Amino acid sequence: MSKIMEHEARVVEVFETERRVEVEMIVNSACGNCKAKAVCGGGESSTRRVSAYTDHPQIYKEGDVVTISIEQIMGYKAIVLSYIVPLVVMLAVLALTHGRYGDMVAGLAALGACALYFIVLSFFRKRLERVIVFSVKKWDFR
Repeated sequence: MSKIMEHEARVVEVFETERRVEVEMIVNSACGNCKAKAVCGGGESSTRRVSAYTDHPQIYKEGDVVTISIEQIMGYKAIVLSYIVPLVVMLAVLALTHGRYGDMVAGLAALGACALYFIVLSFFRKRLERVIVFSVKKWDFR
């Protein structure tokens, strides 16, 4: 059984035709609960906007407080696609070109291959949005 990570969020937009809800959540840094954060300058928080697909988008309206969740395995998939694969591509191209073309060309080729990987990945954005799925659940105060 996979672990589920949940976070409180607020509905920003509802797209009924796409069966999608756009939510905004505040993400605190790891030191957000530290008592010394005022002294060290830590404790920053940022706002993130994510799309969650749902079978019943009509029950949500702008401003609703919801719970956004994702399975931990989906997070691992995202990490692999955004960090691990580009690192492997970069190192492979660097290893293949360094001996033949020298440092400068090998470095530029590795960076170019990494950029090309992200361009190709962006073409599959819609498919990835269906694979790495956030789910949304409305709070029930009855």
